[in-house]
Amino acid sequence: MTTETKTEAAKHPQETPPQEPLMNRWLAILYVVICFEMGAFLILFPWVPLWSQNFFVGRYDWIYLLAQNYYLRGAVSGLGLVDVFLAFHEVWRLRRSIGLVH
Repeated sequence: MTTETKTEAAKHPQETPPQEPLMNRWLAILYVVICFEMGAFLILFPWVPLWSQNFFVGRYDWIYLLAQNYYLRGAVSGLGLVDVFLAFHEVWRLRRSIGLVH
């Protein structure tokens, strides 16, 4: 090796992703778990009978009509899908920051 190639190699060391502190990783894992659980709940809950069996639905007729609206149920389920997507996105970002994926 010539001295020129040695100095070029020294100038450009092999790039590695920056390492995050351990607490940030644990918080990211907690965020993933919470987002996934909340998303799964929001996807499923509007379609079970318990959705329309609560104090407010029994007390106010307009809330009963709102709770039976399929568009509202779909919107709540869509919000759950967004939460699940955020959980998977955070898992992907966490994998890249740890260095498992190049």
